Amino acid sequence: MEALKRIREWMGKKSYDGVILGRRDSYAWISQGAENHVVTNSPEGVAYYVITGETLSLVADSSDAARMGAEQNPLQGTVVEVPWYESVEERLREMASRGRFVSDTGIAGTENVLEGLIELRMVLSEEEKVRYKQVGRECAKIVEHVCSTARPGDTENEVAAQLKGLCFQKGISPDCVLAGSDSRILDYRHPLPTDKPIEKSLMVVLGGEKYGLNISMTRMVYFGDIPKEIEERYEKTQYIFACMQTMMKEGLSYGDYFEQVKSLYREAGWEDEWKSHHQGGPTGYQCREWIALPGMDSVMHMNQAYAWNPTILGTKCEETTILKEQGVITLTRTENWPCSTITTPYGIYESANILKF
Repeated sequence: MEALKRIREWMGKKSYDGVILGRRDSYAWISQGAENHVVTNSPEGVAYYVITGETLSLVADSSDAARMGAEQNPLQGTVVEVPWYESVEERLREMASRGRFVSDTGIAGTENVLEGLIELRMVLSEEEKVRYKQVGRECAKIVEHVCSTARPGDTENEVAAQLKGLCFQKGISPDCVLAGSDSRILDYRHPLPTDKPIEKSLMVVLGGEKYGLNISMTRMVYFGDIPKEIEERYEKTQYIFACMQTMMKEGLSYGDYFEQVKSLYREAGWEDEWKSHHQGGPTGYQCREWIALPGMDSVMHMNQAYAWNPTILGTKCEETTILKEQGVITLTRTENWPCSTITTPYGIYESANILKF
């Protein structure tokens, strides 16, 4: 598999003798989507891939070794089973004593090289892009169906429950589900669902994961006329969002990119609005591999995924895209949602509209 080959080449350049991968995102990346967990509220999994230049081992305790070896081991790593009453970390420490080993967690006294591993995995392979397109479309269909069938009187929790259920049916982990209505959209940037009934408006946000790949998207709905001030804000948010998509390019630093984003808010008449919510960043095997910040030196590359999410009070645009030579490909798109064609100095982008009933 390409990820394993990429790691071994990287190990050679860095003079590492071995790498231990125990995080769920790292495990999913190297295995093309295998699941490394029992509980889902921890970034670390229940098994570890131990990689050297010639060998590959899967280390887990006796509660999970057989299952992980049989069902979540597409790399066919040699299973090393540790009795549940003994320390997996000590077994890893013993294995790492054979040379210069690093890891994605710092386990067993190894150097934590997670930052380097993230950089390594961010450029997507062709197989990853195919899977990503599938997951993005599935998530978009679910979110748009939920938004299209919601009605005044439904509670935010009922909307969220329907969204989660549909995700589970498709094998998608709904890691972030926001459903806010009416004044809560204006009051809060992250409106976790409550028992409040919907009256006139709804915003639905999904952070979904499948095959280890993360999708982020937002849709908004109004029942009845959209207030003029919301329409004006949303149009400005759409323009900022379209610029954020079309001005990405190979080698552009996140610091320089962010200065342009701040200028867009200033030109829209909302100079400090970017301070109210993060603007997103590169995505992939985490919801955001990192959040873009002013002054960052890291640069953008082709074939990386991005999830930007500008907001202006009461409005938000968010999709997951991949940067290609011909421009961005939007993963979270169906033919069933109204869009507007936004022309910017950098290019043209199709941006999702507010759905009106």
